[in-house]
Order: sequence, then structure tokens, then C-alpha cells
Amino acid sequence: LGLMFGGFAALMEDPDGFVIGQLVTGLRPAERRLLDHAVDDGFELATVKVRSLGEAIGDLECVTYRWREEFEDALDGEKDWDIEVYMEEHLDEFMELCTDMRKSHDLESLSDEDLKARMLSRRRRRGGGGSAMSP
Repeated sequence: LGLMFGGFAALMEDPDGFVIGQLVTGLRPAERRLLDHAVDDGFELATVKVRSLGEAIGDLECVTYRWREEFEDALDGEKDWDIEVYMEEHLDEFMELCTDMRKSHDLESLSDEDLKARMLSRRRRRGGGGSAMSP
């Protein structure tokens, strides 16, 4: 289903439904946490069973982002999500969000000294001098 805002696709539990998508494996914990930060708060992690259509490997248990039931009124039940519309109207904004999240994630992993050195270097490049404010 599509959401009425933001262009996101929303997966809801439906025993008779099916979803065509891509199974992503091998994410490291740091990559998973970064993805968690980029996903809208309207989603929750849920364990589901999936079946590959192209391979005879049976059902696999995996984790996916499912739209929270309490936000069901944000769904546009009249139409399915359309990837072409999403790419045209929303992908650039989402890519910008992901880029910002990645930069923030990288900065959060720096020590205080490394962060201070990076900020001083940026200030020098901009011509702002080399002094730093002290607390």
C-alpha cells in the first residue's frame, strides 16, 4: 500500500496478502542501525516468513519494517504503491535524508579530539581562522 504522504510504501499484516520485493542479507549491525535511523517512525520491526519465487528454498524467517497499526489512517487504501512515482517525486529527498544521516553517523563515531580537529580544519578551509572556542 502507499501512504498519503512522503511516497513511502507500507507493508501491513494480511494473512491472504503477498508482497513482491527483494530480500537483503548480510547487513552488519552498524549498517542495520544506520538503516533504522533513516526509516520513518511510523514503521516497526517485525519478524515475518518469506518465500522466494525463483528458488526452491522454502520459507525463510526474516525481519522487515511493517507499518504500525495505530497509523493505519495514513494509508491510501485505494491504490498500491508505485515505484515509478516514488522515483520521480520522492527519491531525491530520501537520498538527501540518507546522505545527512550517514554524515551524522560518521561524526557520532569520532572521538572529541578528532571532532575538534575536523571542525578546525573545516574552519581553516573556509578562511575562518584557527582559534577554537573553549567551554
